[in-house]
Amino acid sequence: MTKRQPWFGLAGALLLATAAGCGDNTEQCGPGTTEMNGLCVPGAMTTCGDGTMLDHGQCVIDPASCQAGTVLIADRCVDPANGLVIDLEESPEPNGTGIVNGVEASASPAGIIALKPAGQTFVVHGHITPFRDADGDGQLDPDFDTYLLTVPGPTLLRVTVDGTGGTQGAFYAAGDAHGALPAYERYGMNLTGDTSQRRLFLPVAGGYALVIADTRSLAIGGNPPPPAGSGGAAGGPDAAYFVSITAEPIPAPSSISLTGTAPGSTGTQAGTLATDEIKFYTAALGAGSSDLHQVMPGAAAASIAVVNADQLEGYADERSGGTPTQAEVTVGGIAPGDTPLVAVDAVYNYGPAPEPFTLTITLK
Repeated sequence: MTKRQPWFGLAGALLLATAAGCGDNTEQCGPGTTEMNGLCVPGAMTTCGDGTMLDHGQCVIDPASCQAGTVLIADRCVDPANGLVIDLEESPEPNGTGIVNGVEASASPAGIIALKPAGQTFVVHGHITPFRDADGDGQLDPDFDTYLLTVPGPTLLRVTVDGTGGTQGAFYAAGDAHGALPAYERYGMNLTGDTSQRRLFLPVAGGYALVIADTRSLAIGGNPPPPAGSGGAAGGPDAAYFVSITAEPIPAPSSISLTGTAPGSTGTQAGTLATDEIKFYTAALGAGSSDLHQVMPGAAAASIAVVNADQLEGYADERSGGTPTQAEVTVGGIAPGDTPLVAVDAVYNYGPAPEPFTLTITLK
């Protein structure tokens, strides 16, 4: 594993000053600050210190900054040889379960993940070691390790895969193979380093698969990112990975105002999504049908899910050359007064910066 510069603490975190220190102690904040929730905060963009990056308004460890010999577990650089508790070790090969075409078939998975309570991290350790040539082309097939997990309802996870020994850690997540949501797919990849991380919003109760692989072999499933590798069996005897999975509370959604309640009324929300980000909104959709349409023109594939009272009402992914070509879904029957959850997400996002999106809601 090649690591970069050491990190030097969470320098440069956002400094919050009380209103009394921001100016004249009235509603008007002093020069260079702005009022937010009763406090005067710096008006300029937060700049994080060496070894950190901005994540949801906070400075956190940059996964590229862990020192040699350490791996990223949740939000900490950890020495795996010094007290790291492994909750699950990969089971013997083959363990890909044939979750999608091209993934190694087997009767057993690499393991069963039992999620911990919110805020606690589940750690998996395994290896990327190609071991067979099932298609008879004279080259070893890529190694895919499939782990299974079950959630009781809509769930937000933060997943990190840190590769060691030459592994470019990556992962593929898929929905319930038994029919609850077979179209759900997510890709976590890093084109420039050995650590991939992103949040996953699992929008419905049921079973999911988390497939650990190498970025250079990740062109699997029905909607892979264009840069994902499709050939070589990356890995070897020393290639390994550490996976950390942390359940997080689903944040309170931001409200989108509509122009009215009659058919034809609309509401729009524009913004950006970082590679590991999901944004949540709500709107008064009413008892009639509503069309929700999300567009991401950059290096990402848009996805939208609508959940009401913990039940999935609609879901769609943008598919290049497939159906639908954009993330658009129609939902109906939501009772007045309900607060449906609209998750704005991406199937994949390989851009170097946050990608723009536009969400449009139209009442029918």
